[in-house]
Amino acid sequence: MKSKKLKEAAELQFDLLNLFHKNFAKIFHEITYGPYNLNKNQKRAIIAIGRNEEIIPSVLGEYLDLQRGSLTSIIDSLEKEGLIFRKGDPEDRRKTILSLTKAGKEYRNWLNAAIQAKVSEILDRLDEEEIDSYRESMENMITFFEKLDERA
Repeated sequence: MKSKKLKEAAELQFDLLNLFHKNFAKIFHEITYGPYNLNKNQKRAIIAIGRNEEIIPSVLGEYLDLQRGSLTSIIDSLEKEGLIFRKGDPEDRRKTILSLTKAGKEYRNWLNAAIQAKVSEILDRLDEEEIDSYRESMENMITFFEKLDERA
């Protein structure tokens, strides 16, 4: 019985990812205006770094699903743009910590507002009850993903 449920869950997961990308992933490509000409992964990196305030590159790489070489290029380019800075970890000299600069924080705020506007535009196709259901479903999914992380 459990194997059947696992198979069904895996199929639903695939459907969810496809529909999510179809409806929402394009947002990062659509936001082409703004103070910086960043690609999708650079924008995602800015959001991830800002959400965590400080992050080590390996964790950022996990968030973005990028290999070390690609991640290094993104970090270097964002640092060159003046959006992030690197500093040593005071507790472990072998580690580097990434943070947003003042300009990076301002850009992240601008980008979040642009993303919120696009998401609102998409979700506006739903009625209020559907939006509530969507939000509750997202909260449940986050809870389940956190449990998976804890049990890994």
